[in-house]
Amino acid sequence: NAASYGIYLVLVKTLMKKYHPLTVVKWVFALGFLFMLPIGMPGMRAINWASFPTIVWAAVAFVLLCTTFLAYLLNATALKTVNPSVVSIYIYFQPLFATIIALFLGKDTLTLEKIMAGLLIFAGVYLVSFQKKSLKNA
Repeated sequence: NAASYGIYLVLVKTLMKKYHPLTVVKWVFALGFLFMLPIGMPGMRAINWASFPTIVWAAVAFVLLCTTFLAYLLNATALKTVNPSVVSIYIYFQPLFATIIALFLGKDTLTLEKIMAGLLIFAGVYLVSFQKKSLKNA
């Protein structure tokens, strides 16, 4: 996932020089929908859509619009002005922030595995930042 998203950020950066963020995100989602349709269609047919209460539809709408579409749109907009590595830093910190919030709300427990994962995130962000600074000084 991280490698695929890294490639996406680099490719989208070049598109952002030419197109509006909304146009880029629209086409990314449209092509993604077409590619995933054959894989997801059997599961979609098996769901009893009429049984969903309003709260479930509201939750689905929130996930689709706010945490998916809006997140991709904001990332694409950010790519107009910053490098893909800067955008990726924010993205890779998301699991860390989610864990901290879940711990604060008492919905998760801190384990050695989560501490190690957090350290790996910090190490990766440091290495990306350190490499850029080293290249600028050379």
